[in-house]
Amino acid sequence: MARISWEEHAMMLAQVAALRSEDPYVQVGAVALRLDHSVASIGYNGAPAGVSIDWSSRDGRRPYVVHAEINALRYVKPYECDLLVVTMSPCVNCLTVIATYGIKKICYQNAFVDVAIATAMAETFGIKLFKLASEKEVSALKLSI
Repeated sequence: MARISWEEHAMMLAQVAALRSEDPYVQVGAVALRLDHSVASIGYNGAPAGVSIDWSSRDGRRPYVVHAEINALRYVKPYECDLLVVTMSPCVNCLTVIATYGIKKICYQNAFVDVAIATAMAETFGIKLFKLASEKEVSALKLSI
């Protein structure tokens, strides 16, 4: 039996982290992996520590939410990690921050933003942005091998 990939392993951790989010609209998790594939940090989207957000307003909450990627990067040193795994594709602001940390690969599960714009930005930053195949796609691929 083949083991799951590092990306799949980290995605499962990110999915669990997303369950901590209080956001009733979108729960996002992120995991940063070091060069040796060990977990450097885990984050989820939510309010800054000590801040209460009115979650009832979808648009009203947006300026106050700290994205999962940013929360995960809080505990990472620049160039410590080369892979960030996120349950949702990163927004353009997060991509810019991710680039400053020297991360070269971003794996996501679900597209939330315009992936064409995100892909173009990632390419400019020298980051490989790719979608992790769904469990169904992975199972089909394993069956065909």
